[in-house]
Amino acid sequence: MTEIKPGFKIWKKNLYENQGYPDNYTDPSFLEELKKNVNMRQVSFTEAFFGSALVTQQLCIIVLFSLNFYCIYDEKIDSQIVFLTNCLITVTGYGIYCLFYSVPLTRHLKALLAFLVLGYLLSPVLKTLTESISTDTIYAMSTFMMIVHLVFYDYGVKAVIVSSSLSLNAAVFACLCLASRLQTPFDSFILMSCAVQFFLLCPLVLVKIKNHLAILVVFLGMCTYGLLTVSHLFTVLFVGAVVFLNLVCPFLFVRWHAYKDNIYGPWDEAVVKNFEWDTRFE
Repeated sequence: MTEIKPGFKIWKKNLYENQGYPDNYTDPSFLEELKKNVNMRQVSFTEAFFGSALVTQQLCIIVLFSLNFYCIYDEKIDSQIVFLTNCLITVTGYGIYCLFYSVPLTRHLKALLAFLVLGYLLSPVLKTLTESISTDTIYAMSTFMMIVHLVFYDYGVKAVIVSSSLSLNAAVFACLCLASRLQTPFDSFILMSCAVQFFLLCPLVLVKIKNHLAILVVFLGMCTYGLLTVSHLFTVLFVGAVVFLNLVCPFLFVRWHAYKDNIYGPWDEAVVKNFEWDTRFE
């Protein structure tokens, strides 16, 4: 109940009328319209787990790309075999993509031909772009760019930090840095092709089958096996990162989400509801 002081009018929420109250006066009725956690939805551990699985899935793509670079750089596998294997995977993924969309095959073939021709012709230039930079700096820059790619990637959540173009450009820049460490321009061309397959084409298919545990399990198995052949330390770090992302982070998110407290009141911006346009003003 609003207390009326002698000689004062009844307080109203009106900024354009001098009611005789001081500027810092707060009426007890001001907080009567206060609401907390309107339309707040509780998030289960399963939902949080599947959300974090998308981050793990993208992390696996980065690891697989890095393994491709390692195999080409250290000549563990012939670069032509890497190229043919990735082409086979791309054709399979394109077939899956066609199941969801009616695709203009002719236009896609023209784009593919243009990429192969231009990519092969420009591969000597791409290889020499960062050739003068030291290897340690190249690896540091590539790692940082991959982190940027992971942070700004579009996981299907509407947020200010999301930027698909920045995420893709960061991955391509990391690939350009790594391409300068390879032996031949043809190897650089193959690495650029892998970058397009992993960071541009692969997400187009995965977005249609996101939250599919079978895909995540396959990715985790491939990454774990590949890292075991490279370094046991990297394998332990990768497994630790996966456990942290898929178990620890969802648990903490669900636990801390209970402490979320949003307040709504008369100070919020006005929202027009049930507005009907008068046709006389058309």
